[in-house]
Amino acid sequence: MVNYYGNEITWVPKLEEPNKPIYILIAESIEKDIKDGKLKSGFKLPPQRIIANYLGINHSTVTRAYKLCEERGLIKGVIGNGTFVSSTAGVPVDLLSDYKDNNIIEMGMTLPLYEVNKLIETNISELFNSFDYDIILKYSSPEGNVKHRYIASKWLEQYKINSTLDDIIITSGSQNALAVILISLFNKGDRIIVDELTYTGLKSLAKLLGIILIPVKGDHFGIDIEELNKTCKRENAKGIYLIPDCHNPTSITLSEEKRQIISEIITKYNLLLIEDGTFSFSVEEKLKPMSSLIPNNSIYIHGTSKALNPTFRISYIVSPPNYIKQLQHCVHSLTWMPSPFTSELVSLLQTTSKYNEIVDAKLKILKERNKILDTTLNEYNVLPSNTSLFRYLILPNKWDDTNIERLCLESGTQVFSSKRFSIGTDAHHNAIRISVSAPKSSDELKKGLQILKDILTSYEYRFEPIL
Repeated sequence: MVNYYGNEITWVPKLEEPNKPIYILIAESIEKDIKDGKLKSGFKLPPQRIIANYLGINHSTVTRAYKLCEERGLIKGVIGNGTFVSSTAGVPVDLLSDYKDNNIIEMGMTLPLYEVNKLIETNISELFNSFDYDIILKYSSPEGNVKHRYIASKWLEQYKINSTLDDIIITSGSQNALAVILISLFNKGDRIIVDELTYTGLKSLAKLLGIILIPVKGDHFGIDIEELNKTCKRENAKGIYLIPDCHNPTSITLSEEKRQIISEIITKYNLLLIEDGTFSFSVEEKLKPMSSLIPNNSIYIHGTSKALNPTFRISYIVSPPNYIKQLQHCVHSLTWMPSPFTSELVSLLQTTSKYNEIVDAKLKILKERNKILDTTLNEYNVLPSNTSLFRYLILPNKWDDTNIERLCLESGTQVFSSKRFSIGTDAHHNAIRISVSAPKSSDELKKGLQILKDILTSYEYRFEPIL
């Protein structure tokens, strides 16, 4: 198709409901064509001026439509290159699968090793007589009770976090903590730099709040320094979100040298670092968090759900003083306060060392399960880790990871395609995240891994073998 000015047009929106504003109709047309498969991941949309000329409307109307779609995570504008359909457009991002078949072996969701629940149950029952009922049966301040924040500040020292109780806000889980930070400190249209593969909870929050995520490529050692520098120069970003310890989904842990270099870049461009320490407990060598290198430019999140159990829903935000009031106000507005009951319970687990006893029991099982995975998939390219709750299997470029995810589910096990974690327009990754913590037992893990291996083997007959 060629327009009046001789420009080739590969796609145009269909404006089907004239009673709506035109920019909304354009956005709805883009969304519908993505869902219908007419616009594929990575497709380059026509320039805004060409669409405007074709439809006989103002350029600003198309700009507004494109911006709305970008806020919804449907498309991605790349400065100097154009606008592309997002790599995750049409890919389900909800990792809490609604698949109810009990015969399916779960290796997609990262569950916190329910095998240890009996130990947790025993430890909790021993603590009930120690509860401070004068605290747990009353309202607390939005940031949490002074006692619980003091205990948290001391307990976090084992993760090399130096803080006082005044630096800490207790939240109802890490997703709540992330929501509080984004709502308090970022506005619609703000840009946050992330790894090109990142936590899906951040993706969903950013989409909800209209915050734009800017992806940076990486390698087997984490985010690429050169690409990060280029992105910081090119984009007017306000923040950066990183998981330095056991990155989700790749399980990569950033080296001390890389943490230092990235911290210097963050300082140079005056970014606000959101450091997610969700999986720090599963890394045996406790490295210095980046937040401790740049305390005035960073906010640290440390959750307990994966280390303990999701029922507790207790996480800690460690923030510099200049952000505390804003964060406290947001907690008050969203959830009023963290649960004093669960805060007390987690604090008791921490002060009696039962928390670390539970973590140690989990790490022992995780070591055994990761060995099982390494043995079963020893012929394949799996990023190394001894104690991670999940592993990252890299596939050859010609393979389709979303298809492998589907074949696994049809064969009785669930794994997750890398596309679920992808940001931006480049869908070049072909990989699978495998949860080793989700199966009910080591025997079930072996069975699930064998199903996956059989499917991978069938792929080898169609393509070149994995080296």
